[in-house]
Amino acid sequence: MGRHRHSLSLSRKQQAYLADFISSDIVSKQQRNRAQVLQHWIADLSVQDSGDLLGLSIDRVYSMRRAYSQQGFRDYLHAVPRCGAPNKLTPKLETLLRRLTQQAAVKGKRLTLSLIAKRVVELGYADRICTVTVQRALKQVKATNSIDQSSFTMPQSSRIPEEQAA
Repeated sequence: MGRHRHSLSLSRKQQAYLADFISSDIVSKQQRNRAQVLQHWIADLSVQDSGDLLGLSIDRVYSMRRAYSQQGFRDYLHAVPRCGAPNKLTPKLETLLRRLTQQAAVKGKRLTLSLIAKRVVELGYADRICTVTVQRALKQVKATNSIDQSSFTMPQSSRIPEEQAA
């Protein structure tokens, strides 16, 4: 049993925009494929035919059609390309890393990236996390700490009072 065929209809203005969008030189291949999937859908091409013409899998074409249905015309065409994995650096994880590094500094201990990664998994903040991700997260935490500290420190004069100099 196959999937139901749904046709797509766009206004003339949207179809003209779609044609201009595809012929534009500044769109990425991903954006062009998205627009061409819409054109194929308007022309009532099957998912199989659309996938064959664009070199995409059937599942990918279905997911692109589903994304259009969820996002709408403009948002679908102008969506920002993302990698597949979600960002593991959440605000909770950032707080944990800040707390772990502060505790280690107070105790005078030195934490390795692998120890921090193991601790993050043990505490349930992530199912697994790479040491490279931990390193990037620590750099980000340190950068925000230095910004926070520099904005709250009072500028001190480097001049020595005249009474002490004499």
